Amino acid sequence: MKRGTTVVLCFSLLMMALCAVVSCQEAQLFINCLFPLTGKDAKEGGVEEAVMRKGVASANVVAPKLITRLPPKLVLNSVDTESTVSGALSAASKLPPSVFVLTSSNREVAEAVAPIILSFNIPHYTFSASEGVKKYDNVIQMVPSERHQGTVLAELAHRFNWEFTVGVMSASSPYGAEILAEFVLRASQIGMRILSSQQFYPGTQELWQIITTVKESHARVIVNIMGASDMQMVIRHAERLDMLTDKYVWLCSDACSTSQIFTDPETGKVDEKLRNKFAGMLGTHYQTGHGRLYEEFLDEWEKEDIFQFAGSGKRETSYFAPYGIEALGAYLLAIVEVGKTPGKTYSAENIISALVNVSFEGVTGLVSFDNDGRERRAVFDIVNLRYDSLRADYTDFVRIGVWTEGADENDVIDTNVDLIAPRFNFTFKPQFHGGSYDFPDLDVRNSFDYWSCNDGEEKTDETGKSVRLEKPDGQGANNIDNSYRCDEFIDCYNMSDEWGCPVSFPVLFIVYGIFLFLFICFAVFCLIFTCVFGFCIRRKRIRASSPTFLIIMCLAAILGYGGLFAFFGQPHTVSCNFRVWFLAVAVITVISALFVKSFRVWRLYRSPTEIKALKDWQLILFVIASVIPVLILLVLWTGLSTPTAKLIEASSDDKEHLLCSYGSVAGMIGFYFFFFAIVAYVALFLLFGIFLSIATRNVVSTFNESRLIAISIYNITFSAIVTIPIVFVLKDSDPFITWIIIVTAFAYGFTATLVLQFFPKIWGIVVRDKFAKEASTQSGNSSGPTHASVTSRDSKAIF
Repeated sequence: MKRGTTVVLCFSLLMMALCAVVSCQEAQLFINCLFPLTGKDAKEGGVEEAVMRKGVASANVVAPKLITRLPPKLVLNSVDTESTVSGALSAASKLPPSVFVLTSSNREVAEAVAPIILSFNIPHYTFSASEGVKKYDNVIQMVPSERHQGTVLAELAHRFNWEFTVGVMSASSPYGAEILAEFVLRASQIGMRILSSQQFYPGTQELWQIITTVKESHARVIVNIMGASDMQMVIRHAERLDMLTDKYVWLCSDACSTSQIFTDPETGKVDEKLRNKFAGMLGTHYQTGHGRLYEEFLDEWEKEDIFQFAGSGKRETSYFAPYGIEALGAYLLAIVEVGKTPGKTYSAENIISALVNVSFEGVTGLVSFDNDGRERRAVFDIVNLRYDSLRADYTDFVRIGVWTEGADENDVIDTNVDLIAPRFNFTFKPQFHGGSYDFPDLDVRNSFDYWSCNDGEEKTDETGKSVRLEKPDGQGANNIDNSYRCDEFIDCYNMSDEWGCPVSFPVLFIVYGIFLFLFICFAVFCLIFTCVFGFCIRRKRIRASSPTFLIIMCLAAILGYGGLFAFFGQPHTVSCNFRVWFLAVAVITVISALFVKSFRVWRLYRSPTEIKALKDWQLILFVIASVIPVLILLVLWTGLSTPTAKLIEASSDDKEHLLCSYGSVAGMIGFYFFFFAIVAYVALFLLFGIFLSIATRNVVSTFNESRLIAISIYNITFSAIVTIPIVFVLKDSDPFITWIIIVTAFAYGFTATLVLQFFPKIWGIVVRDKFAKEASTQSGNSSGPTHASVTSRDSKAIF
């Protein structure tokens, strides 16, 4: 047998089977084909008709040599549609009886003539991939539905790990709408992020706005579903927007992954400059003829007379021509399947049902049908426009791989992305922009400025991804957003973000730190001074003021100053707790010491005739008893509404900062409860202190003690009344001023108390007495029964 006869071997076998089910007395078996033989689509239509005629002729020649009984003769009846819908309708209405009708790939023609062919109750084979034609029950699509391209494009992006940077531009035609809908559906199933999806009317002049919008979405994989003319405009705009670089990948459906996008439609000349702009593009194609059977067919096709067979004489055919041969083979195999059941007619319904079991190797690859028998199972070529085409003189897209739909229902993968990769079979690596075979890094981000806490300087990440911005949540945070710089919050553990700012916390810390250090030194000096002149070198100026309580006040003041240092630097859970504990204990200790001193003066001189002195140990127990309720509240506060340093969104700038918060069980409700409980408790002492100050205002002591105590109590009361409301108003809007007010108020309270209590004593001993022992001094007599004076007798009671 000659080599060329193998091309039609499958048809010969089909003819043998056909003879068993069709009356051999019938002389002819008509096949009607609607091709555009004239008009704008005549070139492709002429080749499709010629290839179909070649296939029918080969079958009729080879069959008699292989079959003992003469089979029916296949007769091809080609009808011209004139490349118009009206011409197709006219031709379809005049078709003679036939076993099936074949229509070309023109979707409008296929949909227009479908109702007429349906009335014949015969199969309607078509190259059209539209969804619209499928609504007619006798239609059999020999090419997969074009909507499958949406699935292929989505899975192609996923296959190369580009699923998080996708933008889509689609023509709002039926073609574009069907593919886009499938793309969006598949993208949602596999978790793809579509940054922008833009639709436009074909031929629109607004493509500049469309592609600009896609670029501004930061999409890097641009999926295009449109015709060749629109794609040409897109590329021109993309070049102006600097999108034809190795930072972008372009994917196209079959309508724009074609040489028409860089070929002059009139001269057929390839625009090399425009082609180079498209180079690196990936796309989908319907599978064209390929493989051994197709090559053997081309051997014969190349020898045919160009005048008898349009387009022959070379090793190529039109895009859809090979599908006509396969349509003939599918029909004949379906006839065999139907004939296996006696009594079955060869109606369109029975032919379509039989196609479910039809599968054979055709000239475009494996031919099989879906579970309805009405659509060929999808197989698409993955194509690539390369700088170095696989053949030096080849300027079109190059087939680099194949995508294959599952063979049965069990291969429907939906969200099982692990089954996506096996659907692709790549023969060659894709070539990208610039001729590179390396997969481009499409995770391209805008550069940004950030602040390095460790280095204490502003830096720029040019790649936009080399540096991971961290939240300012403590010691571990280094690289933070540049907006945290000079925002009046401490966001770096080393405070570098606030150095050199117009309003600088570090400078404030230094200044206040110096003052607090001096205040502590003053408190220590007062403590030493009290010990020396209260116990070692006894002086009445100190002894009259109860040195034990002066020491308590000095220690409480030092504790309070230490608590203020907890406000320095970035908040930490430890410092948040120190703030509460140190200051609360220090304040109540100072106030209770002042209260006890006033109470003893009041009690001692409440009766001018009887001295009822209280011992120091009794008063110390009273101070301890006064502090215990505060300690209990602090323990409950710490347990139920724990002071914790955590990220909180500040109302002043809507950014998260590390601030002291009060969470745990009670939350902020617990904070307000315990805070105001302590404030109320301290206020109660202050009120009693004010009462005692007023009650002892006329007492004339040897060293004017009661009046100084009263001034100290008034001073602390006034500071609290002014400070607390201001802090609650400003704490969320101005952290800098809030910090100043809090630290200043406490520092002032402790320092003013120490100054009022110690300065007169220091002045008296150092300046007035010049460290000498005081002379026996007695106060002036009172002028009435409400006045009292301190005598030597009184001093003994106090001491």
